[in-house]
Amino acid sequence: MEWRGGMVPHIGLTSPAGAPENSSSHQGDPLRKITGNWSQFRGPQRDGHVPLAPTHQPFTELPALRWQRVCGEGHSSIITHDQQVITLEQKGDRECLTARHLSDGSELWEVSETTRWDDMMSGEGPRSTPTLANGKIYSLFSNGVLACIDPDKGKTMWKTSVIEKGYDFPEWGISASPLIWKEQVIINPGGEYGAVKSYSSQSGKLLWQSQLSGRGVYLSPTILPLLGEDHLITAVTGKIVSLDPNNGKTRWEYPWKIFLNNAQIVQPIALSDNSFLLAAGYGKGAECISLSRAPENGAYLLESQWTSKDLKAKFSNPVLKDGHLYGFSENLLVCIEAGTGQLKWRGKKYGYGRILACGEQLIILGNTGVLSVVDANPENFREVFSGALLSDARCWNGPALIDGYLIARNGEEIACFDWGK
Repeated sequence: MEWRGGMVPHIGLTSPAGAPENSSSHQGDPLRKITGNWSQFRGPQRDGHVPLAPTHQPFTELPALRWQRVCGEGHSSIITHDQQVITLEQKGDRECLTARHLSDGSELWEVSETTRWDDMMSGEGPRSTPTLANGKIYSLFSNGVLACIDPDKGKTMWKTSVIEKGYDFPEWGISASPLIWKEQVIINPGGEYGAVKSYSSQSGKLLWQSQLSGRGVYLSPTILPLLGEDHLITAVTGKIVSLDPNNGKTRWEYPWKIFLNNAQIVQPIALSDNSFLLAAGYGKGAECISLSRAPENGAYLLESQWTSKDLKAKFSNPVLKDGHLYGFSENLLVCIEAGTGQLKWRGKKYGYGRILACGEQLIILGNTGVLSVVDANPENFREVFSGALLSDARCWNGPALIDGYLIARNGEEIACFDWGK
């Protein structure tokens, strides 16, 4: 029995990993030139958008299987570094940062911590996704250890604990992914002291910690450009907060209470140069908030522009494209006009999965390993195709798509598929 995202548990036998029915292995084919990296949670810009190659063509069918390997449990997403595929996974009592070769899936190196997270709702294994920046990997393990790894050597350069003694772990574990901004590694574990902290990306030395305190949540810290400034957006239980990323000082706070767990999961999205979106499940829905400055003293003013119950994004992050939001309301795909909150259409139920925007299409990897492609068209819903990509094990992991290679995983297997064939 396991939970898939809704409030009804999934009961079934673990099925053996299997390739898509219409695919065959292309493991022996030479790799195409790799022109970029899938460097962090939700892609190079942390926003769910796929960088397009000049030769990109719309997808019309499932990609061909290149290779498939057994992997450990956990909900960590995929990142890439040149021809390395990197993720966090559980192997017995060790939480492992593992690198595999993009060509065939063979293991190149691993760095591990002796730790194991497990809870009834979300199961075993790490939740955080590592981050690549300036040729280094930054990984936050579930015991609160932040480490910097040289991916060319597979060696730890420095590591430090980011939580205090007696730290109150979030109910579903430490899930945030490190944010690299300039020469800083910023993390937001929450806590009684310094809920947000910044470390030197070169040495691991603590640079600053916020005055903010509160229990940690599940979103990852992010930078939103608002009012011509970089706002470091983060959260603790019950509120969204903006900090100055240069020094961690609080700029503003906004109450944001969520029924049941009161912990923000979905990433905030900048909708314009002075507005952003928050969304949550558990009956909460979405809210567009505008930001301005008081003319008399420069104080930040926050005002709700619209709210909607049509985008109850539980933990599947929406994507913004051409003034429209595409996301899950619980497990139902919807399209919302970003400026007004107006519902444009309701599509199908795809489970609690991950959404990427790629050209004029949406790539959806559902929580049962089914891959679907849908037109990113606000006028009407149209599914291009849908089919099994991975085994039926719970899949909350974000895939990576770089130069036509789609790398996906769940708690049983990791596989590489080729859309360039």
